[in-house]
Amino acid sequence: MGLMVPPGLVRRDELTVDEVRQWDRDLEGLCGSVDDVFVRPASRQNLRDMVRGLLSDVPRKNMWQVAEAAGHPTPDRLQDFLARGAWEADALRDRVREFVVDALRAEDAVLIADETGDIKKGTKSVGVARQYTGVTGQVENAQVSVHLSYGSARGRAIIDRELYLGRHWAGSSGEHHRRCEEAGVPEERARQVVTKPELARRMVERTVAAGVAFTYFLADELYGTCRALRAWLEEHRIRYVLAIPKNEILPLADGRTQEARLLWARVPDMAMERRACADGAKGPREYDFAAVHLADTSHGLARPLLIRRSPVPNKKNKAGELVPEVASFLCHHTPGTTLAELVVAAGQRWMIEETFQAAKNEVGLDQHEVRKWCSWYRQTTVTMLALAFLADVRSRRIRPQPPAH
Repeated sequence: MGLMVPPGLVRRDELTVDEVRQWDRDLEGLCGSVDDVFVRPASRQNLRDMVRGLLSDVPRKNMWQVAEAAGHPTPDRLQDFLARGAWEADALRDRVREFVVDALRAEDAVLIADETGDIKKGTKSVGVARQYTGVTGQVENAQVSVHLSYGSARGRAIIDRELYLGRHWAGSSGEHHRRCEEAGVPEERARQVVTKPELARRMVERTVAAGVAFTYFLADELYGTCRALRAWLEEHRIRYVLAIPKNEILPLADGRTQEARLLWARVPDMAMERRACADGAKGPREYDFAAVHLADTSHGLARPLLIRRSPVPNKKNKAGELVPEVASFLCHHTPGTTLAELVVAAGQRWMIEETFQAAKNEVGLDQHEVRKWCSWYRQTTVTMLALAFLADVRSRRIRPQPPAH
């Protein structure tokens, strides 16, 4: 079966037959490079069939349609591949990470952590519960998972994943034990809730241990407010730019503490610099920026507050007046880092949203129908492999754009 190029990857009328055939060979080469993860030849073939199905243009990437695209009469073979095949999802994850980093390596590379939700109708799928998901901005019946993305000017892709289990699943009661046992949840994850920031920390730790080079770790307020995560990053001298809320208490250089909003309220207009931090639909997104010095860490790195303010009033305050929107980022970097570099780093966090969009629209990250712990990790990791292939193809087909300054 030939490789089917997902809509939107590149314009179809720009492709040649030779290019498509080369991509087909590249896909076989990628699958062949991970053959040693799979003990049985049948599993190696199932991997190829599943990846090709995920890369096809079927309307929905559930197992029935993926199997049909691969030429299977039923999804039984692929379901068995996910549920009972002799292979380790974490071993495949490590190979996906290696491939992504090799394909997209660049001096501006960053790691970005964020969570996403998969809306579900039933209650049996592992991790499903009534919980907040950013997909809709409200409480839904959903699975929520935390992902780590590697991104650079050459492209971006997911390199790690962890399923979040809230209080409905993780706990010490008999009901918790029964529910987790039925879903095959490991004992360590079934006993107590592991927070999303802690899941992100574990993924960053694995990535660092693998020797992956990157400039900054980026994340939104959920992770930026976690002092345990920040302390771990600082202890390991990992540079970061983390969004924080306006009421976050920050340490000052003179030993006092102060809320972020009180710090940026005192920054004079003349201290703000107009800079573009990312490209939007209508061109570069420009904001006014300033940095406020805070107490350095005990490990020798600087820790300023980066302030981003809209150049025009665009948000109503409690009195109903239009005021400029202000965002705050706690940074951790080597001394001498310029404001321009911090601005670029802060602007790179948008890549995780694009990554999730591509993962869901092109390879069906949120369209699986698996119920067990093992199957979820295997399905998600194979999907990451398919996404990594697309990221590699795109990086070689489309000339990378340098980040805005």
